[in-house]
Amino acid sequence: MLTVNRHFFSRRTPVSFSGMTSLMCVAALGFAAAGLASPSQANAGGEETVVNGLFEAMEAGTVEAKFIPQSSAKANLLVKNLTDKPLHIHVPAAFAGVPVLAQGMMGGMGGGMGGGMGGGMGGGMGGGMGGGGGGQAMGGGGGMGGGMGGGMGGGMGGGMGGGMGGFMRVAPGRTTKMALNTVCLEHGKPEPNAKMKYTIAPLDQVTQDPAVTALCEALGNGLIAQNTAQAATWHLTDKMSWSELAEKNRKESQYTGNEPYFTSFELRAASNVVGEVKRIAQNHQDKLESDEKTQGGLTLDNNYGS
Repeated sequence: MLTVNRHFFSRRTPVSFSGMTSLMCVAALGFAAAGLASPSQANAGGEETVVNGLFEAMEAGTVEAKFIPQSSAKANLLVKNLTDKPLHIHVPAAFAGVPVLAQGMMGGMGGGMGGGMGGGMGGGMGGGMGGGGGGQAMGGGGGMGGGMGGGMGGGMGGGMGGGMGGFMRVAPGRTTKMALNTVCLEHGKPEPNAKMKYTIAPLDQVTQDPAVTALCEALGNGLIAQNTAQAATWHLTDKMSWSELAEKNRKESQYTGNEPYFTSFELRAASNVVGEVKRIAQNHQDKLESDEKTQGGLTLDNNYGS
């Protein structure tokens, strides 16, 4: 199993997404303004605060988080402070939105659990804890440039701008809302909407593919346009060929004609993105394996003194 660091894709990572850098800038800035701050900003102001990781805070009952999908491309994250102290919460660089079945179980955990976490928590794992079905799982990230990736039926995955996540300030008893950009990790399941009940989970529970994680981080950093990221995601998670993606229609009508889901430019850009995130993921994995062989600054497989 590959070890995935969800924070390895940052603005400092050399990338070559030519022509796409500015396409998400407005959304990224709007996301940052929705309640996220850098670590230095989070510690400023003199007011005593408590800093928690989002999932740790949820488990401890410190905060309540609600994930509300708008579509496979957008979602909102609402975080409520359940304490009497202001909280500066570290939001992970990537996380997933998972459909909740009628029985109260998470759907799409795949593998045999019941439904279909597939691709992301919505399909790949087989089965689905509560019995399958339901909408796709979505994934996202919060932070400095924010964005999430999701799945049109399967599992949305996303990433937080800045690569290291960000801090969100929530006043006592108040709720902070974050708008997220998403992509679909699994093709073919029902389109998410606000009436569907979702919960959030770590992205690595949805996908173990480091290239998908890198892609979500790039979306979160505003380096990739949403529709380009979607084409690249389906190519990675659903093994859809570029010709299959080119033939996919967003709308079909015998009167007005068909509307392609992707333009030829988006598909060319997506192909470049796939090559880049695979390269970044492989470089990261090579570094992890190299670090594992090193102890105390010495490489273990060297024969010192021989």
